[in-house]
Amino acid sequence: MRTRFLLFSLLTAVLLSACDMSATREEADQFLKEGDYEAAVAAYDRVIKLEPNDAFSIFNRASAKEKLGLYEEAYDDYDILVKRKENVRLSMLGRSRCLFEMEKYEYVILDMNSLLYMDPDNIEGLELRGRSYTKTGDNVKAVLDLNKVLRVDDRNVQALISRGAAYARGGLGPKAVDDFKAALRIEPNLPVAYFNMGMVYFLYENYTEAAETFDKAIKLDPEYAEAYTRRGMSRFQSKWFSEEQGCADFKKASDLDDEIATEYVKKYCK
Repeated sequence: MRTRFLLFSLLTAVLLSACDMSATREEADQFLKEGDYEAAVAAYDRVIKLEPNDAFSIFNRASAKEKLGLYEEAYDDYDILVKRKENVRLSMLGRSRCLFEMEKYEYVILDMNSLLYMDPDNIEGLELRGRSYTKTGDNVKAVLDLNKVLRVDDRNVQALISRGAAYARGGLGPKAVDDFKAALRIEPNLPVAYFNMGMVYFLYENYTEAAETFDKAIKLDPEYAEAYTRRGMSRFQSKWFSEEQGCADFKKASDLDDEIATEYVKKYCK
């Protein structure tokens, strides 16, 4: 009789625990859906503590951590799933997004090579690999990947900016400017697009146009240190601006901790 009672009590506890975890999982899912990522992570932590093999909760916790900018922690969760061969493609994409944010571009390329071998037309994979190729200076490979992305979605702003940067680094300035302008037609308030376009003008020694384009980047982001530095360099080279204006930019950029600007202040500005 006592043994039967103990078994009944144990079964009841297990059932109550399962019900509690089900409710907690639903609560976590709702937090994630509502964008309350910190609460979602806390709720998924409770689920995973009791059910460490719950792949669904591990994936969603990784997604919430990624949204919070906790890229190393999110990477660890996605990595668990990849190694377990659970939800592999989405987990590999998540892992590579985190690697990209952690500036580990070579590892993104390795990951996406594997994924694209299995799924050659995966657009997110092509975009991640193409943008990583841009960062590593493999400009031809970057353009090839990003061309495929933009044939499917010609309004993909990140792909346009990255392809423009690859064109610029490959010596195709006019094509780069076309991509940056296309990105700005879609999202007019992108300081990085103006900055990159200004760099193309600067490299082609169109210093006045460069200064005016860096100015647009600065208006959108008044703390854009590198844009101040480059505008200062452009102003030094353009006959339409004074050295005092250039020095004002270098000093502002130096105040924002740009090391190049600090050296320019020492060298050219009193």
